[in-house]
Amino acid sequence: MDPGLQRARSPGAPGPDPAMHVPPEPVASHLGTTTRNYFCFTTATLALCLIFTVATIMVLVVQRTDSIPSPPDNFPLKGGNCSEDLLCILKRAPFKKTWAYLQVSKHLNNTKLSWNKDGIIHGVRYQDGNLVIQFPGWYFIICQLQFLVQCSNHSMDLKLELLVNTEVKKQALVTVCESGIQTKNIYQNLSQFLLDYLPVNTTISVMVDKFQYVDTNTFPLENVLSVFLYSGSD
Repeated sequence: MDPGLQRARSPGAPGPDPAMHVPPEPVASHLGTTTRNYFCFTTATLALCLIFTVATIMVLVVQRTDSIPSPPDNFPLKGGNCSEDLLCILKRAPFKKTWAYLQVSKHLNNTKLSWNKDGIIHGVRYQDGNLVIQFPGWYFIICQLQFLVQCSNHSMDLKLELLVNTEVKKQALVTVCESGIQTKNIYQNLSQFLLDYLPVNTTISVMVDKFQYVDTNTFPLENVLSVFLYSGSD
């Protein structure tokens, strides 16, 4: 600018507004602030939802636990570690209408296993190795067997099958004595479980192809079949 014009300017004239010389903030800065605010809001909302969900689950669990009656202590059966744990769970469970806990018979002569009739049976009928359903609904079926095998010079397959009526629903298979080396004894556990909807008069049974190896002497209380009504249709 010409020096004469600069001197001619009135001393009292206002200078240019400083705000006019401040460069505007970039658009990306505004977008970043908005994104951070949205992220914080979303995180806080999810945290509140999670806290509410956990609190609801805890209330339901407490209510369900309080509704479980104290189990009687006059159950005649008592097993080892595994079967005793299962029996304790069944005794303390909220279902009391329909359940069964049976131990395998010591006199096995068929691939279809038979069970001691003096087991715990409520709302289920036992007949010729079968548990017969009396109330429709969703049932848990649990079977555990202990095998004792004396290996020879060849391998052997042990198989457990859970049958609903005449259909195999679940099976467990293991091969023992694969090394071909003769040993004194091999202990093998097989277990299987099933959740299925069962109408009235449905039968439940267990098949074992090599029933002669089911150990009814060393671990007689570890061979169990248990069934309980998880959710009824009524």
